[in-house]
Amino acid sequence: MEVREISLAATTPLATDYINGTFPLEKGFSYSFQKEDAFWRRLGDIKARTYPRREIVECLRSYHQRFHAGPKTFANIEKLLRPDSAVVVGGQQAGLLTGPLYTIYKIISIIKLAKEQERKLGVPVVPLFWIAGEDHDIAEVNHIYVAESGKIKKRVYPDVPKERRMVSDLPLDGEVCSKWIDDIVKTYGETDTTNKLLDFLFRCLDESETFVDFFASIVLRLFASEGLVVLNAADASLRAVESSFFVSLIERHREVTDAVLQKQHQLRQLGYKNVLDVQPHCANLFYYDGRERWLLEHDPQKEMFCSKNGEVVFSKEELIQLAKANPSNLSNNVVTRPLMQEFLLPTLAFVAGPGEIAYWAELKEAFSIFDFKMPPVVPRVNITIVERSIQTDLDDIGADVMDVFTGRIAEVKQNWLARQIRYPLDEIFAKAKAEIEQIHRPLREIGMEIDRGLAGLLTKNANLLQAQIDFLQQTLHQSLMRKYETELRKFSRVEMSLMPNQSPQERIWNIFYYINKYGFDFLEKLLHLDYKWNGMHKIVYI
Repeated sequence: MEVREISLAATTPLATDYINGTFPLEKGFSYSFQKEDAFWRRLGDIKARTYPRREIVECLRSYHQRFHAGPKTFANIEKLLRPDSAVVVGGQQAGLLTGPLYTIYKIISIIKLAKEQERKLGVPVVPLFWIAGEDHDIAEVNHIYVAESGKIKKRVYPDVPKERRMVSDLPLDGEVCSKWIDDIVKTYGETDTTNKLLDFLFRCLDESETFVDFFASIVLRLFASEGLVVLNAADASLRAVESSFFVSLIERHREVTDAVLQKQHQLRQLGYKNVLDVQPHCANLFYYDGRERWLLEHDPQKEMFCSKNGEVVFSKEELIQLAKANPSNLSNNVVTRPLMQEFLLPTLAFVAGPGEIAYWAELKEAFSIFDFKMPPVVPRVNITIVERSIQTDLDDIGADVMDVFTGRIAEVKQNWLARQIRYPLDEIFAKAKAEIEQIHRPLREIGMEIDRGLAGLLTKNANLLQAQIDFLQQTLHQSLMRKYETELRKFSRVEMSLMPNQSPQERIWNIFYYINKYGFDFLEKLLHLDYKWNGMHKIVYI
């Protein structure tokens, strides 16, 4: 594998400026990830605070025993008992088969950064992946994309409840899921790895009851040699540890919302659009009854917390009592999740995608309310994989990956076609249509003089002649497409591989396509590449 770095804008202007170092750091962040002393300073800030280390370790031990996690993972969990230890954290929804590639790249980023900082700082640094098990947006996790018959197809898991359940409570039917997996792997084609891959996935499925279980089982097995630790945000035992901070979030909910709104106003003045949808009445917590998840709002006149349409209603005292007695009925939203993470974990760094970078900037003052400092926010590695066959296609059509990323591939295709055709067909047909119109116009004028009742017929006749020219043009165009079908397929293959659906590769394709084709050591090779934390996009040639 070889790595080439290129500069590409992030999906949000704020993230682009943050990565490039042009964002005014103090306006949204507490540390610069690009400064050498940032992690030393952060480590000092961690040592000045206390964390529920023993309780977290007990939760993690119990959770990972369910999945028969590897010895390196359990060793990393025990490291968290040391008062000088820290974690590198990043998170994502529990996508089926791990979802798009960027989830895998985020895990790789967490592992690489944790190793690097453990070596530099001389203290244990644990790679920890935060599974967003409390999320209820099922449409984001219930599918993957495959390539079939030259087209991109969305394969949705067919057996999902209609309620807004947390993903951690979404059941998996073993028989249904096995068939779904089998159908997907068939689209990858049979290789020397296929049977091993199916066996791997079916073993993970056997020890899974829910979407989150399946996700956790897969990533713990894939990254067992690296000692990856996972944390399910919806784990009931974790909720008990979170109880006291839920009380704090309830008591200070208005301060949190005001802080975010004020920061959003400042960022707008700097020219950045707000990412989070925060209103003055937001309570920034969900109530969960086991089947439905209700976002709570605050009514200052009635001093009540309720869902939008009043399905659930609590007084402040009732909500606080719920947080103390039944914290599993509460969960965080996008504003309070980072705050809960900071309460629970000695976070040396948070590994973020571009969207997360943009909305974390809106949370800086919310951290300050609880005397927290936002951890260093480190952009995850962005990768595009270029297979050898795709590079050959690029060479054959005279294109570069940058042509694909910058949207110039259509122009390259038109220029290529123009070089193959000796005649300027578009110009010739345009001229022919103009000449036919010039010939036909006096005939229509004569017809109108003879009988004005012929107007419709005369117009229809003119349109028919033009339509015949259009038909001939389309016929010749289709013949040309057939003549150069082999070459034009190369353009399609390139676009489908590198920019499927006009989206970055990492947002569409799944890691198991590549594992099936290149073996399980493909992931190990990706892990051992030398990545620099410079925000540059990595092109990996295989």
